[in-house]
Amino acid sequence: MRKKVIMLGMVLASVLLLSGCLFRSPDDLYRQPEKSPGYEQLNAAIRSVRTGLETEFGTRVEDVTIMAGDNTANIQLQDLDGDGLRESAVTFFRVPGIEKPIKIYVFTQIDGEYVPTGVVEGEGSAIYAIDYAQMNGEGRKEVAVNWQISTGAYQLGVYTLDDVDLPGDDVDPGEALAELRSMSRAGLTGTERLLTRCSVASDGSSGCRLLDMDRDSRIEVLVTRMDAGGASSQVELYGWEDGAVTSLGVTELSAGINAINRIRTNYLAGGYNQPALYVTSTLTEGGRVIDVVSYMNGALTNVSMGSEGISREVIQGYTEVNPTDINSDVVAELPAPYQLPSYGESASSNFWLIDWAQYDQRGKRNHVLTTYHNMSDGWYLVIPESWRDQITISRNDQVTGRREVVFSHWRGEDREPTPFLSIYRMASSRSSSLDEDGWTILREEENVTYAARFHEDGWNSGLDEMDLLERFDTIKRSWYNE
Repeated sequence: MRKKVIMLGMVLASVLLLSGCLFRSPDDLYRQPEKSPGYEQLNAAIRSVRTGLETEFGTRVEDVTIMAGDNTANIQLQDLDGDGLRESAVTFFRVPGIEKPIKIYVFTQIDGEYVPTGVVEGEGSAIYAIDYAQMNGEGRKEVAVNWQISTGAYQLGVYTLDDVDLPGDDVDPGEALAELRSMSRAGLTGTERLLTRCSVASDGSSGCRLLDMDRDSRIEVLVTRMDAGGASSQVELYGWEDGAVTSLGVTELSAGINAINRIRTNYLAGGYNQPALYVTSTLTEGGRVIDVVSYMNGALTNVSMGSEGISREVIQGYTEVNPTDINSDVVAELPAPYQLPSYGESASSNFWLIDWAQYDQRGKRNHVLTTYHNMSDGWYLVIPESWRDQITISRNDQVTGRREVVFSHWRGEDREPTPFLSIYRMASSRSSSLDEDGWTILREEENVTYAARFHEDGWNSGLDEMDLLERFDTIKRSWYNE
């Protein structure tokens, strides 16, 4: 009886403790979370600026959409002074019908109130991308804006806010607020340090990249430009020198480019972590070309350029792969696909292996590894060097819900290849019998199982089940979208 009383008391206590959550009124349950005071103050400051612009220009002010890049929010919290705190809020307006219709406002919280502390103005129909970086080594970060002037036409602008005469840290907060409230938009407008034409890539990549190319702790800007006629596409490097943003070098991209597909940053091989720009483009004559640009010995250099004005990295026939850090060493590897031989009248004869190579800081190209990439099934296998010129690949998709890739020993055009390994992709519901069949499970993901088995009496490939587990991996889609 005593135990029952104790248990009943515990249940009642639990109900009383939980009643604040479980027995709240419907109005409380459906009430929106309370916004922080800072949020309301920032919105009030933004509304005040919008109203002032509409009154000044006599037109309705529009919001601006940022199309690409890492900073696409309508309101962006930024650490512009580099102290580790995101003290500034940046937002965007468009005033139709005036010379510089786009207004980028920087707000800073002082004594609990948000006030404008910087403005960037520009031409164009939209902002393609925006970024913030310390280029001059002091003061607030510079603002780099890729303006979309019209469809297919873009300009990169770099602006400094250091010339805005803000109250000093030693000024009383109340006096600082009063001073900032009295400042006109002209007094808050940043100084334009650079305005130059740039291109963008067909995958949405911005045509400019912010990177410390010379590793002096100040950020430089790489600007990519494509010549519409394919004659002379270039990358130009801009950085801070003698109190201004100036050109530090220019280098040619491959001749004959008619579209830039992808622009990424990474590093070169070696012990110096030398940054590099990897530009993938389409050639007029077909195929893709990859240019590798770096800043070496005080000059911007295309380290992949061949003797005929075209990069050594030309891909023909198989263009589904891009530069990738395939071995996770923080250095991009470049793909060089080559087609495997096929036997007889095989309908599945279009199979390729991919040699991956890196460039080092001296511009030397070094082979890293070889893979077979199955893009449709989402996996790849690192191929042993001993398999080179020894294998062919085919498919067998006759079993419903199971996709099979067969690796066979190549014995010449007049002899049928000997299967020695199969790798499967199948629905997870079909994987229950794998242990009975002696298969090796390589990877299990949601609703999908990858498995492998060696064929009896097949070629001695030199691999066992543990080797397969180490060499098999799924394709990270972020590699192709980063």
